[in-house]
Amino acid sequence: MKILNLHGYHAAAENSACYALKACGYEVISPQIDYDHESPRDLIARLTELYKSEHCEAVVGSSMGGYFAQAVSNMKGCPAVLINPCITPHIFFAKAGVTDKGFLAEYLRYTRNFEFMNSYYAGLTHAVIGLNDDVLDTHNYIIAMLGKENCELVPDGGHPGSTLPLEAIFRMHEKWFTAKWEPELNDDIFNIDKL
Repeated sequence: MKILNLHGYHAAAENSACYALKACGYEVISPQIDYDHESPRDLIARLTELYKSEHCEAVVGSSMGGYFAQAVSNMKGCPAVLINPCITPHIFFAKAGVTDKGFLAEYLRYTRNFEFMNSYYAGLTHAVIGLNDDVLDTHNYIIAMLGKENCELVPDGGHPGSTLPLEAIFRMHEKWFTAKWEPELNDDIFNIDKL
């Protein structure tokens, strides 16, 4: 099975999730992403096309990569595993000092659509959450949105993937990567130009 792996903000493509997935025997496509200079719209289009062209079957995303993993999942109807996901990047970037209102507004607009579309993918999105994460404080929202049954909570885990037993979690939850979704709605709803 081939999995698209998306790293976090200012992180390396070959991250902890990438190593854990490879250790579990998955083929991993892990692109380097420049979140500072590529708009959400362009990134979603590029990553969705990469997922398709590489014939991936699932997507994993860490931190900021979790946001875009959810986007790919929503666009392709595929399983997603989010590791300490940043689900409110418009707030994250504002706190980091980004002042481009168009950039922040674009993130906000996509975030609202992902929350709406996520309801159509019950059981396709799972999360791994370190309860000692000192970078992001929105994990209670993810747990409420996905349901505790779709989250693996790591009591001593921090924000970096290296603080989480990812290989063991992936082996324990292999079914996360093989969940299926049969579209019941017109796929045009998921057209990026309509978001």
